[in-house]
Amino acid sequence: MTGFKLKDHLQGDPQIWLITFLLSFFGIAAVYSSISALAYRSSGTSEMIMFRHAFFVLAGLFLTYVIHRFNFLNIAPVAKVLLWVSPLLLLYTLLMGYEVGGAKRWISLLGFTFQTSDMVRLVLITNLAAMLAKKQNTMDKFKHLWPIIIWCGIICFLLAISSFSTSVILGLTCFMIMIIGRVPRKYILRLTGSVLLGLVLAFSAGLFTKIVLNKNFGRTETIINRTESFIGKDLDGNDLIGGKIGSVSMQQDQAIAAVARGGIFGVGPGKSAIKHRMAEAYSDFIYAIIIEEYGLVGGVAIMLLYLWLLARGLKNIANTTQAFGGLLSIGLTLSIVFQALAHMFINVGLGPVTGQTLPLISKGGTSILFTFIAIGIVLSVSKNQQFETLSNKAR
Repeated sequence: MTGFKLKDHLQGDPQIWLITFLLSFFGIAAVYSSISALAYRSSGTSEMIMFRHAFFVLAGLFLTYVIHRFNFLNIAPVAKVLLWVSPLLLLYTLLMGYEVGGAKRWISLLGFTFQTSDMVRLVLITNLAAMLAKKQNTMDKFKHLWPIIIWCGIICFLLAISSFSTSVILGLTCFMIMIIGRVPRKYILRLTGSVLLGLVLAFSAGLFTKIVLNKNFGRTETIINRTESFIGKDLDGNDLIGGKIGSVSMQQDQAIAAVARGGIFGVGPGKSAIKHRMAEAYSDFIYAIIIEEYGLVGGVAIMLLYLWLLARGLKNIANTTQAFGGLLSIGLTLSIVFQALAHMFINVGLGPVTGQTLPLISKGGTSILFTFIAIGIVLSVSKNQQFETLSNKAR
């Protein structure tokens, strides 16, 4: 009788599995420690909120397991169909979506509310990897690459209207995928121009409606106010720095205070004082609470886990014999790590507030599930590489 062996079920890169488990379960503890203010404002208790988050984490891990068992090559046809749906989905979100924090980013489907940007990022990265893999031998011809460039510009433009920072992260990810995919420099510059054009158009549309029509459209005003708060200068000439109240970002000040209070070793798990008065301590500013409670040591440890994940994603490129698998793996890994680094930099005062959460750690619902889906795809790529290596050795 054959005994149960974990490695026979959790296939793919074991180090990525380890990183995922470490970040996920530490995230449950971090969320539980930082939700006291949320529990006070809501009708629930800290335990109820924590258990809901833990449910999504466990559901996400199960989703990762299911997806990593499939062949990642089957993802490309589905993503190709969803790519054509994505612009319509983003437009529907802008017009009919739920508004939270002044931005329409959420829609409801089958009883679940989710951010369309989470799905669209996954779809665009998958299609970009598939397109580049097919064009490896025709990179010198623009007619084979212009659809990729146009799609990146369109998606980044639509995303920038409701989430400018997400659009920037996605554009940077696409830029890196094209560099790694050995796209000629002149076409990478055209991609950069396409993405920048999309960002400028989204920003300009919001600025036009604000000045000419005196109405808010997109996140232009928020971008200006947060940038003013960060640099301490009046950019729009209204004699106010940081918006109508004319003050700097209170959240970021509190985050910096939490980081300073944490010192080298922190004040101890659950002993944060800043979390009680910080509005988004469990999501947008959870890294600052982690540093307050676990110190610089804990903050560096979390950052190293994400960099370790990036290193494993890069290793998939070195090991795979299929261009699609390598580009898909590093693209999805870069998307997760770039978001994590953006969150960390903002929490320690190195950038204006953007609302980016910390993947696998911040409190969330369906956004966590999309991150686990991405990791499941990366594990599927590494699993396929392992099978290829064993097959080659058997020959």
